[in-house]
This record gives sequence, C-alpha cells and structure tokens, in this order.
Amino acid sequence: MRKDSPLIRESDKHFWHGYIAFYETHFATRAIGSVLEFGVLKGNSIRWLMERFPAAKIDGVDILAEQDEWPRDARVSYHRLDQGRRADIRDFFQGRSFDLVIEDGSHAPEHQVACLIEGLPHVNSNGLYIVEDIQTSLPKPATWKSKWKGLRPKGNALSTLLAIEHFRRIGRSIDGELAKKIAHDNLINQEEILELDCNINLLWLYRRNHLPDKCYHCGSSEFDYGAFKCACGVEIFSHADSMTFVIEKK
Repeated sequence: MRKDSPLIRESDKHFWHGYIAFYETHFATRAIGSVLEFGVLKGNSIRWLMERFPAAKIDGVDILAEQDEWPRDARVSYHRLDQGRRADIRDFFQGRSFDLVIEDGSHAPEHQVACLIEGLPHVNSNGLYIVEDIQTSLPKPATWKSKWKGLRPKGNALSTLLAIEHFRRIGRSIDGELAKKIAHDNLINQEEILELDCNINLLWLYRRNHLPDKCYHCGSSEFDYGAFKCACGVEIFSHADSMTFVIEKK
C-alpha cells in the first residue's frame, strides 16, 4: 500500500492518531487473511483495510445497522452488535477466528475489557489484537464522556496490559498472587488476568508524540500552538491522547 494512498490520508488512524506507521512495523512480517474491526463509523477504516489487505476477508462490527455510506465488497461482512452486551460478544466469536482484530468501538473501558477478554482467545497464533484509543482508560474523569463518570473500578484493559508488560520486563512471572494484586478493584478478575497472560506472546504500547496532521473535528491544520488547540477549540496535544496497544497472540 502506498504511503500517500488517499485511503490512508483520510483515516483518523493516520492524520490524527498516527497509528498506521506503527501498525506497519507489525503488519509487514505477517500473513493476514482475516480481519475484524469493532467500530465502523463512516467506513474509512474498512476502506483502508480493504486496500491494505486485498486478499483478506473483513468483518465490521458496529452498534448501528448497516449504513449507506459503508463500503460494499464481496470480501466484507457487517454485523450489528452492542459492546455493552458481553454475552453477545461471546456469541459472535463462537466458531470464528481472525489474524487481526482492531477494537475501535465506543472506547468505554468496560467495552474494551469485554472485547479483549472475549476476543483474544479467537485470534490465531502469531496474530494481532489491537486496542485503539485506550487512553480513555486513564484515571482522568475529565477525559471521559459524562455517561462514563462516577464511581468505577480503577483497573481496566490499560492498567492490566501495562501490569503484564511491567512484570515481564522486570523478569517476574505472573502467578496467582500477582494476578490477584492486579485484579484488585479491577474490571478484569484474577482468572481472566491469568488467561490473558497465557494468551499474550508480546505487547507494545504506542503514544502519539507529535501534532496531528489536521483536526478530526473541522479538518483544519490551523492550530493555536501556544494553547495546544486547533482554531476550532479542539485540543491537539492532550496528555491523554492517541494511545493504542498492540498484542501478539501466542
């Protein structure tokens, strides 16, 4: 896929988050024949995936019914699913497996957890599971939508994946006691943490370290650099912006 492809340029994974160049370091060495993405929105990510993986079967999942603006192709199938219904996520994955799963849905921490726990076991060996915009799981209530505010467990997909990476980096295996410690006040329980650790081969966290190419809200590149904002008022360099976790399945 050309670096100047218009399908790359029109995806917020490129112009806002800067994810795609990072993903390419992981895509380049893998044969990816089946892809699932949670969160279709306007369909731009599906268009990018169609061009990037021209031989792959692609499934798109969204809470919305199929929209007229979504791309149509014999390789693409759409499914309606509410990420807030964990049993439905579990049912969806039954009998299915994928080389690549991208979770780019609601970004609610509870939904990220449900998809990760239910979805990672259905990623093929050496395949990838990606949790996009995982910065929404940071403990900063002002960054959450109003419906996510209030009392909630502190632990989530971000804290759990960071803990797994931390213990691996310092050379400690996660046993029942460490899993219990990570699970304290967490959306993910001790047994699920142990299973995650068993399923994960490698994992990498990316955080955007540059200004976006343009604003996701208004499309402008006219920024107020001193205020770290676009001319329309959107923050362009928040402390908690554009984080994605890439997980390689064992």
